[in-house]
Amino acid sequence: MRGEFCDPLTASLLRASLVQELGLLGDEEVIKMCRQNFKNYLKDRTSVPADLRPPTFAIAMRYGNAVTWQKLHELGLKTTSTEDKQNYYDALAFATDSKLIQKSLAIALTDELPTSRAVFMVAKVARESDRPELAWEFAKRNAQALIAKVDAVNANSYLPSLFTFFSDPARIEELKAFAQKNLSEPSRKPVEIASDEILFHADLRKRLIEQIQSSSRSE
Repeated sequence: MRGEFCDPLTASLLRASLVQELGLLGDEEVIKMCRQNFKNYLKDRTSVPADLRPPTFAIAMRYGNAVTWQKLHELGLKTTSTEDKQNYYDALAFATDSKLIQKSLAIALTDELPTSRAVFMVAKVARESDRPELAWEFAKRNAQALIAKVDAVNANSYLPSLFTFFSDPARIEELKAFAQKNLSEPSRKPVEIASDEILFHADLRKRLIEQIQSSSRSE
């Protein structure tokens, strides 16, 4: 019968994942809880269990404002804990206001985070903000500085990988044109992979829309 129950670690991870997903889907009770948890956390760091801190910060930022961004950023700058620092900076990527998104992206060019983490802040923002176009424009403007921070293993795939967050097939031609003009031959495979990802997301999006429309008509 033991198999019917989750071990404590698994249960903790599932709880955190559920809170975050419900919050991102707009569950008002979860959003309210995360906002209150964040307020409590600012007064007492022990008030929020460790497993609930990442989703609490993420949802607080998702539905927060410049003040929320600033508080998380200050926490990230001051902490000496590697885990806490990651949680704070990861949460900044969930901002949806374009000005705050730009501030989160700019962190990639600073030395606030270890180089390996800083450079992938761009991809984190592209995914969590739901504004991959802003992340791509930022990366394009600062391509040289960003590539200089990427290790040799990821250098060829770094820029193409940012296109994996798009679902518009038109972006494939944009990527190929950019790669032909700016990237070397070793980037060819990552470009193909990114192109396949775009097509996958486009097809998935199309099928989901069709299902929703079908459900609406049947009602």
